[in-house]
Amino acid sequence: MKKIWILFLCFSSLTIQAKDYYVTPADISKLKEILGNNTLRPGDEVILRDGIYTGLGEVDFSARGTNTDSIKLRAEHAGKAVISGALKMRVYGQYLQMEGLFFHKAWAKDLCMIEFQKEDGVYASHCRFTNCVMDDCNDPDKSEKPVKGVDPITVSEYWLGLHGKNIRIDHCYFANKRARGLVIQITVEDGGDHNHHQIDHNIFGYRKPFGGNGAEIIRVGNSWSSQLPSYSIIEENIFYRCDGENEIISVKSGFNTVRRNLFYESRGGLVCRHGHNNIIDSNVIIGNQLPGTSGIRIINQGHTVSNNYVEGVTGKGSSAAFILRMGVYERPSAPEDYEDEKLKSYHRAANIDIAFNTFVDCAELNFGDGQGDKEPQNVRFAHNRIYSPNTFPNIKINNPAIFPGTTFVDNLCQF
Repeated sequence: MKKIWILFLCFSSLTIQAKDYYVTPADISKLKEILGNNTLRPGDEVILRDGIYTGLGEVDFSARGTNTDSIKLRAEHAGKAVISGALKMRVYGQYLQMEGLFFHKAWAKDLCMIEFQKEDGVYASHCRFTNCVMDDCNDPDKSEKPVKGVDPITVSEYWLGLHGKNIRIDHCYFANKRARGLVIQITVEDGGDHNHHQIDHNIFGYRKPFGGNGAEIIRVGNSWSSQLPSYSIIEENIFYRCDGENEIISVKSGFNTVRRNLFYESRGGLVCRHGHNNIIDSNVIIGNQLPGTSGIRIINQGHTVSNNYVEGVTGKGSSAAFILRMGVYERPSAPEDYEDEKLKSYHRAANIDIAFNTFVDCAELNFGDGQGDKEPQNVRFAHNRIYSPNTFPNIKINNPAIFPGTTFVDNLCQF
């Protein structure tokens, strides 16, 4: 019995206790050293005292937690640790969590303010960004309108850049983005593991009109990676007056799910721009008859669009309450040249099921929109409800070539 007790004491003495590291706005150098020197251990917490943290510049948050003991960078009191000024934070490792931080009048020192990678090939996994606020984070030197003749990347800034796998963004508030660029960009790495990212229970607030492309709220993939799977989930978020451009969520990869989100008075749509086999389910879009409001736009192949509710959308053509687009090219293969125009253009819509959706008081549903001679194939528009008590909506067949590849089954129209 004595031997067992001695062994227990020996193992207990080897147990490493988690540490709390408290820092203040006067400890910027100390904060950067703690986060980036790879000495943090599972269960450790770096806690920011109340105050305004400026001059962070480039910061690495690099460590390896576990699935039972993450490593946290958090505010002592949620919302009272304010981060401002130029910032380029690289988060990489595993099971790292940022919590309760308030980013106000911060901006991207480079392209991305917070990026979940160190460099190509060194990514984050199983990390979380939760209960944080990003508000009015715009580089004062960057234009709030498109700039002609300038590489768009040089005048863009992204707030969050997701790489790697299993990153969760949840219960956050994002608002007042004005410079070109996205709030959240998910990058799909060629040859890497699938993303499996999750963006849930966030509020995306006002985004004023930008006047050109590149002002989406969330983009899942890029044209060059559009034929690759991401398996990301965007669910139960609110998009309130997100007016940056005509795409609020731009899906540019495969096997993603966008479900149970609310789009309210937003001048933009939910768009399957690239990629295949995506699920668009149980979303609510309320336009309240505001000019420029848009609905669901479908391109490419293998999608399921079901149980969505769209009301009061005024857009027509490519901004209609529902758009099934003509294709310009056939579906490309993943190894296509990444700079090939085929990957940037519109691919044939095929093998799509659009069912049990409801459209109320919308100006137009558009079938066959856009240029191109690749008509839809094996598309089913079934059991949808179209109701308009005050106006007669335009169910527009832009191109009769959609028949016979598009089949209409048991839809209920009431005017």
